[in-house]
Amino acid sequence: MVVVSLDIGTTKICAIAVDSDTGEVLEVLSGANAFMPSEDSHERIQDADRIIKISKSLCGELIRKYSPILCIGITGQMHGILYLNRHGEAVSPLYTWQDQCGNLPYRDQLSYAEYLTGNSPYRMASGFGLTTCFYHTHTGQIPPEAHKICTIQDYAALHITGKTHPIIHTSNGASLGLFDISRGDFDRDIIDRFGMDTDLLPDVTPECTIIGKTAESIPVCVAMGDNQASFLGAAGVDGGSMLINIGTGSQVSVLSDGHEVSRDELLEVRPYLKGMNLITGSPLCGGSSYALLEKFFREVVRMAGFELESVYPHMDALLSKALPNGEPLIVSTRFSGTRVNPHERGKIENISLDNFTPAAMMLGFMEGMAQELYDLAEPVLSAGSFKLKNLVAAGNGVRKNLTMRSILSNKFGLPVKVPQHHEEAAFGAALFAMTGVGRFASFEEAQRLIRYA
Repeated sequence: MVVVSLDIGTTKICAIAVDSDTGEVLEVLSGANAFMPSEDSHERIQDADRIIKISKSLCGELIRKYSPILCIGITGQMHGILYLNRHGEAVSPLYTWQDQCGNLPYRDQLSYAEYLTGNSPYRMASGFGLTTCFYHTHTGQIPPEAHKICTIQDYAALHITGKTHPIIHTSNGASLGLFDISRGDFDRDIIDRFGMDTDLLPDVTPECTIIGKTAESIPVCVAMGDNQASFLGAAGVDGGSMLINIGTGSQVSVLSDGHEVSRDELLEVRPYLKGMNLITGSPLCGGSSYALLEKFFREVVRMAGFELESVYPHMDALLSKALPNGEPLIVSTRFSGTRVNPHERGKIENISLDNFTPAAMMLGFMEGMAQELYDLAEPVLSAGSFKLKNLVAAGNGVRKNLTMRSILSNKFGLPVKVPQHHEEAAFGAALFAMTGVGRFASFEEAQRLIRYA
């Protein structure tokens, strides 16, 4: 039978059809996601109901074509929230993980995010759902009819099943912040202390729970966070693997046992599957660093009186030739800061009369992206408890860029393995759902469907 899986990304929404016997991705459908205009420059918001309309259309097309369907898996962008009324309807836009309200000044010369971090045992950042909720609470912006909060993928699960009360996986719950990983639930006492309404919090499960069925009686699994779904879809439950994911953002992740806690301020411990966590480092720019460079090149072309829809093909063609020799450009790609220091900015150094060229800039940006990921991974790599055996890479920022793969391989000292299947997060959500309906007895069994190019 076939499994349909949905991934609601920041810039793209996709649905895939997966053969549950072979793991072959039979078809991929996608639609563009986009930001809504806002009068507030700090807001990065999206139209939740437009997202649901696209999602249901993509899934519906695959369901009609490949019926009967075994189950539906769902994943999507983490951290962001929307507010729901008692009927499970959106009464706000989606406030995404890129929203900057948490960096606005609050009190004691601290931003909203800094205040939460300084007065709790949790590291909070702008874009985390409960940072956003904290800002809305203290600025009177929570909709009066708000009954619950959830992520966009949990909202999709509600619509697909016809439910009105969100149940979210721990991977999504923890991404909102102020979440006690050891208990697998929000720290409601601390949330209440910060003046937020704890009744807004959704129920949380660590299981691959079937939360309902579609109108066609297809089982629907609780949604996973996209970082965890990508790890499951690309690396499975292999404790010797490190996953590098480069899309709009980027992450470097390794599997840890259920009790290991990172003490590094730039790393997060994220719930993965029951009894397992991921240790993850997340640069804020990731693939958008390279997109920034492409935008710059387009502006240069426009300055000369020409219009190009995309410069990427020309960038790829240049990279396919001999790479520049000599002194390299040294690029820091922290153009949006870091989760710990949102005010940090990127920079280009070591510029000479000979190396300020498009090819050197492209190479410098990719080296900078790889270095930022390596710097985050270094505390894990140097720990005696972790031995790197497999370097797995996912996301279009790696899949479509052979030079990026080579740079990562040189940086980490292992060949890069790329899954055969595209859309790794959607594939991981499919494995999660298949295990939830009993197609596989364990995630170890489910990961046998993963193949590498």
